[in-house]
Amino acid sequence: MAVIEITELEQPFQSEKLDQVRTGKIKKVFGGKALSAIYKIPHKDAVKVSKLGCEGDEHHFEFHGGPDKALLHYCSRHYDSWKAELPSSTHLFSPGGFGENLVSSSANERNMCIGDILSIGNELIVQVSEPRAPCYNLNHRFEVKDMSMRCQTLARTGWLYRILQEGSIQPGDEIRMLKRLNSKWTVAAVQHYLYIEMNNIEMMKKLVDLEELGEAIKKIFRNRLNKKFEDQQSRLLGDESMVLNTWSEYRIAEKKMETPQIVSFVLEAVDPVESPAAVQPGSYVRLKLGGKLVRAYSVIGGTENRFELGIALDANSRGGSKFLHESTKCGDMLTVGKVTASFPLSQEADHHIIIAGGIGITAFIAAAQYLQSSGASYDFHLAVGSDVPFRRHLDPLGEHVTIYNKAEGNRLDISKVLAKGNDNTHVYCCGPERLMEGITKAAEEMGLPKSNIHFETFQVSTSGDPFVAELTVSKKKIEVSGAQSLLDALRDTGFDIPSSCEAGNCGTCRVTVCGGRIEHRGTGLEEEEKENTMLTCVSRGIGEISLEL
Repeated sequence: MAVIEITELEQPFQSEKLDQVRTGKIKKVFGGKALSAIYKIPHKDAVKVSKLGCEGDEHHFEFHGGPDKALLHYCSRHYDSWKAELPSSTHLFSPGGFGENLVSSSANERNMCIGDILSIGNELIVQVSEPRAPCYNLNHRFEVKDMSMRCQTLARTGWLYRILQEGSIQPGDEIRMLKRLNSKWTVAAVQHYLYIEMNNIEMMKKLVDLEELGEAIKKIFRNRLNKKFEDQQSRLLGDESMVLNTWSEYRIAEKKMETPQIVSFVLEAVDPVESPAAVQPGSYVRLKLGGKLVRAYSVIGGTENRFELGIALDANSRGGSKFLHESTKCGDMLTVGKVTASFPLSQEADHHIIIAGGIGITAFIAAAQYLQSSGASYDFHLAVGSDVPFRRHLDPLGEHVTIYNKAEGNRLDISKVLAKGNDNTHVYCCGPERLMEGITKAAEEMGLPKSNIHFETFQVSTSGDPFVAELTVSKKKIEVSGAQSLLDALRDTGFDIPSSCEAGNCGTCRVTVCGGRIEHRGTGLEEEEKENTMLTCVSRGIGEISLEL
């Protein structure tokens, strides 16, 4: 599925057809954990709409309804984007999944503005009142631990209407723009100050005075102006009973030495799913390795029921590789997170150059196999010290693979490899810091676009001097030891910080810094972002810092 480009979503809205009208009743959902009306059914015939919404539609949570939240509208084209980004939940992404009342394909958060007045059919007149505030139910609905956070960060939440004139609507009715009152305040723009740039006082003052904005959202901005911040964690994650359990038990089915320093593991799910998804290129899993130690590793291939990992014994191991090499055996149980794709191949490239150093090969075997099977143009370059791991996966790739063996005097010439590329070649690298620095320098000298160079780091230092983090919203102080990452310290304190690569590349685990000095590490932040943001997985505070948590 193609991801809808933002520029397409920003096309001006005038009119379109209403595809679906949906309503739902309150019932037990998610294994009986909660009551919700998120599951709504579509109607073929006309549905009456009053000041409080569709006839027969229900809301379990009192703040989900009311005059400013009479109808929820969602853009159906977002579902293609979700499928592309979260393939393991593809079967759950279909119209109605977000509990919307109205489904159409053109209106969206980037072309609908607060205060817009629209007609739907011959009778109903509505006004855009506010963005939908996503909650933890979405995590369970789509089986994605941080789905609610993803929605608000990407501005794909849907939006709400108040009813100006009651009437009946049905599929096929025309949705037509009647009047635009606030052309600068799209739904996405409001969400930006709700969830991203949360300390912009000037914009908050403007939003508080935006007459057509829903009262619930105005109250949030008023409170922030008075230094009272809402508890977003409760809304996004729920209490302990509602936190999505993304961990499963796996058994070590195979363990064997690939080289003197690299061991391969085949893990099998204790409770396999009926239709397991295949491992996507650039996937990883997180493993719980005794106590509170959690580490992420690239997945070589397989399915979510049975997959292979390759793990090198790190001389500076913080416990992960040492534990797996020395303390595990076939038959042992491991607690494993979901197989997650975080380092995808470019869909626009006309040629791919993969460069791996040593154990970095594990990040790209699935990618190379995908490129091979799809007939894409690619070259796979592997640099090793002496022994070559995973030959059984490399041999079928034939002439696409070039191996550089330092022990045999055969060294990788980065400039020569990159010279084979062009402006539409994408380069992917996983390996030691020196290799990545060499690729960065060579790419700059050759004028290759920075956006075409992708790094996946497997060696990263997270240790350093201890420091203290003051959490300004929750009024807590946490001490981060020299051998502990800020991410792990926050999790120990009860904060479920979203994360992906845990190597400083993706930027998922970023938090807002209110004060103090930061030792920035990793590549997940632009230079300007480092002024008030840090990566919790690798960066460290100096002395005492304060975070907006």
